[in-house]
Parts: sequence; structure tokens; C-alpha cells
Amino acid sequence: MAIVCGTDFSENAQQAVRVAAVFARAEKEPLVLVHVRDDEPAVGTVDAWSKAALGRLEDTARVLRAGGLEVDTRVLVGTPDEKLAEIGEALRAALIVVGFLGRRSAERWRAGSLPARLARSTAVPVLVVRDAEAFEASARGERPLRALVAADFSLASDAAVTWSSSLRLLGPCEITLLHSYDPVREWSRFGIPGRPVVDGSAEIETIFVRDLKARAADVLSEGAVEVRAVASLDWTAETLASTAEREEFDVIVVGGHRRRGYARIAHDSVSERLLALAPASVVRVPLQPAAGDSRAIPRLTRILAPTDLSELGNSAVRYAYAIAPAGCTVHLLHVVEEGPLPSPLYAHYTPGRRATPEELADLEHGVEQALRALVPEEAERRGIETQTRVVHEGKPGEAIRRTAELLGVDVICLGTHGRSGLSRLLGGSVAREIAAQSPRPLLLVHPAAAE
Repeated sequence: MAIVCGTDFSENAQQAVRVAAVFARAEKEPLVLVHVRDDEPAVGTVDAWSKAALGRLEDTARVLRAGGLEVDTRVLVGTPDEKLAEIGEALRAALIVVGFLGRRSAERWRAGSLPARLARSTAVPVLVVRDAEAFEASARGERPLRALVAADFSLASDAAVTWSSSLRLLGPCEITLLHSYDPVREWSRFGIPGRPVVDGSAEIETIFVRDLKARAADVLSEGAVEVRAVASLDWTAETLASTAEREEFDVIVVGGHRRRGYARIAHDSVSERLLALAPASVVRVPLQPAAGDSRAIPRLTRILAPTDLSELGNSAVRYAYAIAPAGCTVHLLHVVEEGPLPSPLYAHYTPGRRATPEELADLEHGVEQALRALVPEEAERRGIETQTRVVHEGKPGEAIRRTAELLGVDVICLGTHGRSGLSRLLGGSVAREIAAQSPRPLLLVHPAAAE
């Protein structure tokens, strides 16, 4: 492996060389300095140009070697992003480092710049450097490097969060995970009472912070992180850039997918917008093709077990405890289906009535006792915690889905039909609704399991 650094000998490229040297020293890897000429030299001048370019690379390499680094130099002719990608992948490089702007006009760099083309086409993480001083100060132990990581619930985000821990190899490092969300969409998904608030919801953000902390604990090798969630109306790149500028972060880390063919031209990703907006250095960490196959077995920490208190519903509860490991919490849920409010104009045509508050309180108390009676005797001995919840909702499927999101459960364990409360499970309609709308894994218990 190696650290590959592309340079065109500009001041911005020199910043990249300094940072590449910091990484090479920290990771004890050789540094490969590469200069690529993107236009064919005139006939008869190739040798002279190559010798001059190699001489300039060697001048830089000589200084770095004096500091104890192993440095290789290469001069090539071709498309810079393609050549750097080829070298990086051939060497199985840990990182490719380039500067923000070289000897190109801003107009050419804004659309289809070398960093953007390189980042979207290579399987190697790419660091685009704006300022080297922060990295060098961290390496000297003078101050922490401040890293802002774009975080969500995707494998690409996991790759970025995992890679960010390598920044701690350089020296002191403070890592902040930032999740941006659309408050209106999430208000609907979670079923938060009241009207959606465009500038964010503390209740929604608490849920995101809880779940992202748990996810980060699974992928970060060591060290604590700060986790935040902010409303952004899907302006993720803009939110990251403005946060980095306002709070003076040194580097932004974002995940991404490798793009080929037409997708390399058409894809408008968060990382590419960041390269145009960011006031700090940017790292784009690609998701490796096999990354999804190499993840650890998921840990079950929260299981939702809805039941209508029928024999089948209760049998699904038993399966929830069967798959729960020590330290897991099983949430027992009962949905009370409420009838429609009588119309003041046509009340005599509306069957039934809404229960009074006193009746609801008595009903809820009785249901909670019934739910507690379902807890297996050995659950506490096995280290399994139980929590009960009774919700009043006209649509059982929606109530189950929203509760699963609010609790951040790892799996929903559900019977395939019932008689009351969850009667709409008859025929599997609620199960199909949850399977179609909820991102949570769903374990269905067949009626035969209750026999």
C-alpha cells in the first residue's frame, strides 16, 4: 500500500504534498508523488519535458526523504484523474491526495474538476486539500484536527465514519457526525404530534442522535464522537459546508459510490457539491463493492412485538424473546383501535362512540397488566428487559410502523393475523403494509407456530 499524491507544482498542490507526507509518516507507508501532463508534448520535446518534471519532483522528494520518508516519483502523460486512479488502484493505495485548484481556471474546475472526476471514478479514498496547516498541527500534537462527517443510515455513510477514525493516527482529533434531515418528511414518518416545524424538531433529533450513536459504535474502532442532527430540507452539501465554515472544521468526510460510464457525468452527489462549496478540505470515501458482505452480524438491542392479546399475537411475543440476546429490550405493543367521532349532524347514523378518558385509563391499565403477564419467567434471568406500550390509533399498521421508528427497533416480530385490536392483520394486510413501508426487518409468525 502507499499514499499517492498528485501535483502540478502549484501552491495548492504543495499543500496537498505536505498533507500526503503527514499521512505517509503516520501510517508508515511509502509516498508516491505523481505529475501528469494532460496534453501531449510537442515532438522532440518529450525527453526534455519529462526530465524537467522529474527533476522538480525529485527536489520535493529529496526534502521528504531527509525527514525519513520513503518517496517514489513518477511522471506520466494522459488524463490526470484517470492516471491517478490507475496508480492508486494498482498500488492498492490507502489514500490519494490532491489540491483543490491547480493551474486551471475556476470555470473549468467548477464543472467536472479533476478532484470531482477522480473521486467519483476510483475505489480509493480521495482527500482534496485546502489547507495543510491543520493536519500538520495535529501531527505535532499542538491542537486537535476537527473533522465533520456526513452521517446517515447507509453503508456509504458507514464507510465514511469508519475511515474517519484513521484521522486519529495523525494526532489529536475531534470527530463530529452530522445528520441532516427533512423535518416535514420525518414529522410524517414518526407521527410527531402537532404541526411540522421547518426549522427542526428536538424530538426527531433526539431519535436520530440515539440511533446514529448506536450505529457509529458498531463501525468506529475507538474513541468517542459527537453526534448531531439538523434540519436542512435535503440541502445536505450546503448544510455541511455552512456548518464547517461557521464552526471552523478542518476537514469534511463524506461517503460515496464509485461511478462509471454515463453516471460519472450525470451524477450530482453530495460529495461533488461539497467540492464546489466547502471551505475546508474534503475526503470522499467510496463504498467498496463487497462492503455489504463483510459487515459484522447485526446486534439486536431493541425488538418490537405487537400483539392483540390473541393466541397468535401472544405466540409472536414468545418468538421475540426467543431471538432476543442478553442486554436486549423487548417492547410489547398493543394498539387500541378507536372508532370515528360521531358527526354532530348525523350522529344517529354513526354506530358506537369514543370511550371516555376514564374508560381509556382503565382499559390501558388492564392491557398493560395483560402485556406484563406475557413476559417469560426466564427473561430477566437472561438479561432481557421488557417495556410495554399502549397506543390509541385508528390504523394498527401505521401505529406499529411509527412506534418502530420512534423506538429505533432492530426488528419487528409480528403474528400474521388476529381477532381484535389488530384484526386487520387477517389476510396479512397490516403485515404487507408494514413490510412495504417500514425499513425495519420483519419476522412474521405463522398461525401454525401458535398450535
